Amino acid sequence: MTFPHWNGAPTKVIPPSRQLTPGRWEKHHIFPQEPELKEWFARQGVKIHDYTMPIPRDLHYRIHNVGGRGGQWNQAWREFKADNPLAAPVEIYKHAGELIHRFQLIGGPIQPYYSRPGA
Repeated sequence: MTFPHWNGAPTKVIPPSRQLTPGRWEKHHIFPQEPELKEWFARQGVKIHDYTMPIPRDLHYRIHNVGGRGGQWNQAWREFKADNPLAAPVEIYKHAGELIHRFQLIGGPIQPYYSRPGA
């Protein structure tokens, strides 16, 4: 998995997965769109729509809908923001890689939200 446009950060975070298997996939924003988090990411210099990845639909539902308020994924980001209000982009990208690993979000390549699949 790679994070494009990552200045000064390692290119590879975790090994890339193989081609997507048949089934229902949804684009998952690595950086949540929740208004408070979205504004914080923008202030820190992270463009949230530049970093999405396809993940299985049931996994997407599970990480966002269990517990409300964007689920466990958004909660993990709220906790990071509370503990690191002045985090630099490189720290934010590193945490994203850690969350991808923790939540086992092995899917497709990271790409902008508005790109075509596989582009």
